Amino acid sequence: MCGMTTKPRGLGERSLLSMAPPERGRKCSSLLSFAAKIACVDFPWIRLVLLWVLVIICSLVHQFAPLKDSYLNNTDNVLNAYFAEWSWAWTVIPTAIFVLLSSYVYTVGSVRAVLKHQVRMVVGTVVWRVWVGLFLGVRQWTVSCSDRSFGANSTACEEAGHRWEGYDISGHTFLLSFCIFFITSELSVLLRWDSIPERLEKLGTVRLRDEQPSDRSDEGAEDETHTVEESDSSLEWFYRLTPFLWPLFCLLVLLRLLWGFLLTVTALYFHTVGEKLIGLFCGTFSWWMTYEVWYKRAFPGRPGGGPLGLDGTHTHGTPQPGQIELPATN
Repeated sequence: MCGMTTKPRGLGERSLLSMAPPERGRKCSSLLSFAAKIACVDFPWIRLVLLWVLVIICSLVHQFAPLKDSYLNNTDNVLNAYFAEWSWAWTVIPTAIFVLLSSYVYTVGSVRAVLKHQVRMVVGTVVWRVWVGLFLGVRQWTVSCSDRSFGANSTACEEAGHRWEGYDISGHTFLLSFCIFFITSELSVLLRWDSIPERLEKLGTVRLRDEQPSDRSDEGAEDETHTVEESDSSLEWFYRLTPFLWPLFCLLVLLRLLWGFLLTVTALYFHTVGEKLIGLFCGTFSWWMTYEVWYKRAFPGRPGGGPLGLDGTHTHGTPQPGQIELPATN
């Protein structure tokens, strides 16, 4: 959809926007931001409400008007065996690549900041493992025979045609909902992606303005050129990397749609209402505590965090004095 572009290095000029960016690159970034808005990336709370309504309605259908058996409720079907069971790997790997490329742009090439943003992938993995372990523990603690007369003898219970079961919180409902929220939050940086050239311009302007005249008296021209070099290099990386974000964006949106479909299947065919609602609560709570509470206040920060303010921390995209720290060039 977008080809790779290069741009002249007009080092020493004060205005980055005066160096007209490649037309193809400008359209590519604008289309990417527009597509992100169409995909409802900027309305995570609406998506939260819709997921809850979807799961509740489908769970009630399963409880009071169960559907006939089909390929979808066969646990060996392709979607369940190769996608639902591996949904976290399918989610975190392309998301990590997306964050790697996008964060290199919005952190202005700071390798340390890029690695910091990857910490959210680790946190998400820990969240997944902890909840899965807790769900398995709950099932083991509550397991018993459907016929109480068999006590703790699982073999005799099953041989007699009874069920050996416990309270089985829906791990699929938890994980699929968490993956949907996770992808939505990480893609949110694309909502302001087309404003990066302007933000880089303002970043360079504020940096030059904040320098004291006494500091620039002897080496003013050299420092000014160095500042523009850094911002100019970041702008070049912006145009180079944006085309690679397109296939990742499309893949993640498709995965999000697939997780929504599989969540619907789970709600229609499996588990009790309570088991599914607890799983959905755990997925929602995990996302809210990380992205809406923790990352807003502490390390590693929200998606888009950095000197360009793609996470919305800077008003009108203008970096604030004292918050700008461009990485040193080699």
